[in-house]
Amino acid sequence: MEAGGHACTGAVAGALSSSAIGAATGAELGAAGTAVGALLGAGAALLPDLDADGATAYRSGGPLTAFVGEAFQRLARTAYGATRLPHDPAGDGEHRGLVHTPVFAVGLGLLVGSGALLTPWVTTLVLVLVLAPGISALSRSGPRWVRRRLKTHRDAGAMLTAVLITAALFVSGAMDELGWYAGASVAIGMIVHSIGDSATRSGIPWSWPLRRRCPKCRPSAQCRGSRWRRSHVLPESLRWRVGSRSGKRIERIIEVACLVALVLLILPDVVGLFLPATT
Repeated sequence: MEAGGHACTGAVAGALSSSAIGAATGAELGAAGTAVGALLGAGAALLPDLDADGATAYRSGGPLTAFVGEAFQRLARTAYGATRLPHDPAGDGEHRGLVHTPVFAVGLGLLVGSGALLTPWVTTLVLVLVLAPGISALSRSGPRWVRRRLKTHRDAGAMLTAVLITAALFVSGAMDELGWYAGASVAIGMIVHSIGDSATRSGIPWSWPLRRRCPKCRPSAQCRGSRWRRSHVLPESLRWRVGSRSGKRIERIIEVACLVALVLLILPDVVGLFLPATT
């Protein structure tokens, strides 16, 4: 799945998780809280593609995100080389490898959440780096007038908007409350990304680091199995090839449906802002 599809599905997941957490804790997050949750989800859903040079998340923060991307790529290559089995696919395991696994998503989410407990500056840095690619990708998927007027589809514009949103949250004192939620958003968004990729023909290694039997070997054969075999969430007949004409149409439908769902999720809170003034 391409960046727009990942960002839109992640935004819906972020908005839903924000609403669920607000309901569970009794916090009245309102439209602003749901919107921030959506932006966090959108950006987090792009993080796995830090393992690919030139991806939205890789370039969104300039040298800083490029540095993180290179570190993730080296870690992915190291993990693949250390744990691969004879029946694993050829290659270096860099793209759609370790960084796309649920294990990595949960681990990174816990790391972010733990760091946020130590200092709010961890949350601040994570918010800027996560919000920027999410804002950029959502702007490309949204109406053209948004791109023409706000210029937030450009990396510089998206980064500036991310900094302003983060600064507003910091000044309002909301940063302390966002710490653990930022960690949860990172994990949820990355898993949503993996679901999106495994709906295509590409797939991702869902079961790593568990050893799985190779499906091509006979039951009686001594098969050492594989750890990096990619799995899918859709039947083969429903999967699409990323970048193909039909694939782009499918992903555009997904983007529009997610944007409509976002509006429906935020609209009640927006309407609630005006109800007291009219009663």
